[in-house]
Amino acid sequence: MFNIKECKLSFNECIKTLIERIKSSGAEVFAIIDHSENARKVGLNLEPTVVVYFGNPRIGTLLMLKNRHIAYELPLRFLVWSENGVVKIGYRKPSEVGEEYNIRHGELLEKMDKFMESLLSNL
Repeated sequence: MFNIKECKLSFNECIKTLIERIKSSGAEVFAIIDHSENARKVGLNLEPTVVVYFGNPRIGTLLMLKNRHIAYELPLRFLVWSENGVVKIGYRKPSEVGEEYNIRHGELLEKMDKFMESLLSNL
């Protein structure tokens, strides 16, 4: 399931706050893909659309040890976009992704869900 949350902040403030929260939590930001900038480079127009890839190899590796195929879904990510002036954040819960790969590492996946929710709190 793809979860969507509206953000009260401006697009740039939302991205900045998410990155700061990820880094201050001890996780690593691995990549930031700006799809709207890439669209501009080829002469197309796309409202602000960015994907932030992040995670903690100590945690993600534990999931990969259960089922290597889940590496396709990692690192974790948030999609942030602006649609008609409303900033939205989309993501998948790690527990739901884990289920797709028959990973029943419940406590770890629940902690990952809570971690993602904590990053989004009060945005």
